[in-house]
Amino acid sequence: MNLSLDEWVKRIGHKPVPVLEATISALRQYCALENAPVSDLEEAVELDPGLVIHLLRLGNAKTSGSLSTDITTIPQALMILGIEQVNELPQRLPSIEKALKDAARIRLLKTFSRAYHAARQATRWAIQRRDMTPEEVFAATQLHFLGEMYVAMYAPGLLDQVDNMRREKNIASEEAQFIVLGFTLDQLTAKLARLWKLPDLLLESLHPENAKFPRAYGIMLAVQLARGAALDWYGEKTCNIQEQAAEWLETELDQLITGTHILAVDVAHESIPYEVAPAALGLACIPPAPPAENETDETESSNDDDHDAEICLMPQVQALKLLLGILTQKKLPTENTYELISHILKGLHDGIGLNRVVFARLDTENKQLRAEKIIGVDNDPLFSRFAINLDAPYLFSRLMEKSQAVLINDQNRTKFWPLVPKEFQKLINTNSFMAMSFFVNNEAVGLIYADRHNSACQIDERSYHYFKTACKHAAQALQRLPKLDFSHP
Repeated sequence: MNLSLDEWVKRIGHKPVPVLEATISALRQYCALENAPVSDLEEAVELDPGLVIHLLRLGNAKTSGSLSTDITTIPQALMILGIEQVNELPQRLPSIEKALKDAARIRLLKTFSRAYHAARQATRWAIQRRDMTPEEVFAATQLHFLGEMYVAMYAPGLLDQVDNMRREKNIASEEAQFIVLGFTLDQLTAKLARLWKLPDLLLESLHPENAKFPRAYGIMLAVQLARGAALDWYGEKTCNIQEQAAEWLETELDQLITGTHILAVDVAHESIPYEVAPAALGLACIPPAPPAENETDETESSNDDDHDAEICLMPQVQALKLLLGILTQKKLPTENTYELISHILKGLHDGIGLNRVVFARLDTENKQLRAEKIIGVDNDPLFSRFAINLDAPYLFSRLMEKSQAVLINDQNRTKFWPLVPKEFQKLINTNSFMAMSFFVNNEAVGLIYADRHNSACQIDERSYHYFKTACKHAAQALQRLPKLDFSHP
């Protein structure tokens, strides 16, 4: 199946995600009772991401245009639907067991299991942070897996290809999704979320640059924890996520890990209806002894997950030509700065074959460059908090003096790497990148950063030339806007 993102959205249409047969039975039992409180139903609903999606879609469709407040939680959705519509659900909803064949059923149940685990972890952290409405965090976290659920239903083999590529070629999940699908699962989720008017918190958590917002950041961490734990509780990625969560919550790492493991066991007991191995089973695996610490040259350090990656994203010349055409045509496709920046980053990502592309906006008050839009980070909560301090005379403060670009690769690293701040070296966790500063009407606006994520895929001079050319046209296009408006459209 070789469908574009828009073709996937069209195929999905308004089809529901099937629900568990156990959920349908629970709905029937509830409906048979007289004056049963809605709270009696909430537990069964929470265990079924398919029903969570359906209720929030129905609830927001029902309030569209009539209420200013969106339906963002399961209790709100049940309340707005009322007893009559709830009574109709057992007859209207397809069950996973009857609607899907083995491969699709198993794949969807695995996604359900991860979605529920992530939602429970995110909710626990939200409560720890004294979030006023942790129920919103719970629902948004389950909805985060929406795109994956539909691909699991209609083309589970594509998700198998993504997994095999990650395992055998050792590349990041989002990059594998882009190669196999032509888009990412988060992009599919975002399209559906806008179409169905799902909660804003979901959309916020799907855009990595929003890691600066605590609620979105907590969801990002929980999603990555659930995905990492399903593969290896003691792997580097899972450990890094827990370290980031501990730092964010300002708690001891051991304390956070203990709480995370205890909750995973509780989730395993609750999620028996999924009939797939819960993440908690991986806790029984004894982690290997850590390797001996050897001093390494920082300039050669790279992420272990990406060090031996065998696939580098291929440039798509047509995508680059399309971007240049958009930027040089008489009428720009949008007058919204954020939307135009999104076009630019996607064109650079696809056209030059880059893995991570960031537009960092200049914050003169705090002397920082902070991510305004990011593409290609595999929902990495650490990189998503992309920021560069400009309070010292390093490479980036010099870049912001005038419109100019820099490339760091094998040929010039010895010269330039000492000028890269240590904290930024740690943030990007690779040793080759390029960047160009943006000026509009002679005023500094920000900077575009791009890399290929792993040291095996170095940036060559030709890619650098394309990057500079596109960035120059991008700056000229920004100058043609009536005003710089970074608000989301």
